[in-house]
Amino acid sequence: MTQRTTSIGLSFAQLFAILRARQLILWLSLALTIAATAGLTSILPKSYTATADIFIDFKANDPLGGRQFSPMLDESYMQTQVDMIRSEEVANQVIYATKMMSSAAAKKMIEKDGEARVKTVLAERIIKNLDVVIRKNSRVVEVRFISNDPANARDALNAAIRAYLDMVTRINLAPAKSRQEQYSSQLETLRQELDKIQASITQYQQEYEIVDADERLDIGTRQLNELTTRQSVLQSLRLEAAAKHQAISGLIKSGVQAADIPEVAQQRGIPDLRLRLTELERQMAEIGSVYGRNHPKFKIVVAERDILQQRLSRESQVALNSVLAEERRFDQQAQILQNEVQSKQKNMLEMKKHRDVIASYQRQMESVQKVYNNAVQKYDELLIASTVNSVNLSVMRWAVAPYTHSKPLLMLNLMMSVPVGLLLGMGLVFLIEVNGRRLRHVHDLERDLNMGILGRAGERSA
Repeated sequence: MTQRTTSIGLSFAQLFAILRARQLILWLSLALTIAATAGLTSILPKSYTATADIFIDFKANDPLGGRQFSPMLDESYMQTQVDMIRSEEVANQVIYATKMMSSAAAKKMIEKDGEARVKTVLAERIIKNLDVVIRKNSRVVEVRFISNDPANARDALNAAIRAYLDMVTRINLAPAKSRQEQYSSQLETLRQELDKIQASITQYQQEYEIVDADERLDIGTRQLNELTTRQSVLQSLRLEAAAKHQAISGLIKSGVQAADIPEVAQQRGIPDLRLRLTELERQMAEIGSVYGRNHPKFKIVVAERDILQQRLSRESQVALNSVLAEERRFDQQAQILQNEVQSKQKNMLEMKKHRDVIASYQRQMESVQKVYNNAVQKYDELLIASTVNSVNLSVMRWAVAPYTHSKPLLMLNLMMSVPVGLLLGMGLVFLIEVNGRRLRHVHDLERDLNMGILGRAGERSA
């Protein structure tokens, strides 16, 4: 008889025979596991998950931030946004917005551990329950928050989104604010310098009584021009009077009577006297031819003529003296006018010096004004550019209170309990089988007892 070696382990047929023999224990273990899972699921605290979607847009070439490439090329950009959402600052804002520190449980913890410790614990809990899901090839991210209360999950998530938006806005406006403070300081300095120069101009004008700094609008200039024009006219009259005086002097030297000089004969009253004298001489001729020269009428007319001639001589001499005095009068007027012109010119030169000082101030003010205007323009351009080229965030969907809990899930737990219950039942079956081994299959004789099989009787083996 050939000796056989004992096989180690169990064949699949032996395993199946053992399970079939003790299948009641297997199914009972499965049923108990499923029941225990269902009971445990029903008593576990419910967790609710609120969700929201945020659209994150990027723009390139930020003049304030110095970015000169597209953020899409920066692999860390989206991860940075995730870290910002799950940051401690956002968590602290959620604590403040939802008033977690005012709850009864938080107050008890504060009495025990202190406010700072409780705030840190709450912030860590919020960060743990706050999750961000980045969708592949998309600018939309999903934000989730888990809480044991639906309303609290909604409020906490919306508060976290608002805190994130505020943080991004503050970070984006930080360069613009810094530049604004710098430019505001520079603009204030320029404004003070402009005011100082303007005050200097005003003080100088008041000190020297300068009404208008524009020389083209100055009354003194117009007055000087008028005096110069009058001086030119007076000079012409003076030359004309000198020529007339010279001509009259020549006539007098040649023996011409004053009354016969044309300039004198044209004087007022002289022509009338000459006409009356001519009339008297005509009467003398008539009376002398009729009555003779010794007649009283003739002598009366002669006496009257002599009186008229004396009067004509006096009037002619007065008129001659008046004509000859015109040159002296014009000389005096010319001298007075010359003095006025010189005085006015002196005043104008003095005023010109003052206006040069004012013009120097004005050039300084124009230079500072130009620098100020350029600074204001650059300031406005930077503010506009920082606003246009900032990160654009938009909340596509705000969180709402979830209707059902997200954890624990009964169906999922029951499905997971089936393999667990089977494994537990199999383990229990094999444990019982090891403690009370029985012959279940022909392989038990061949493999374990090393005995040959001569034949089979009874139920046919499959």
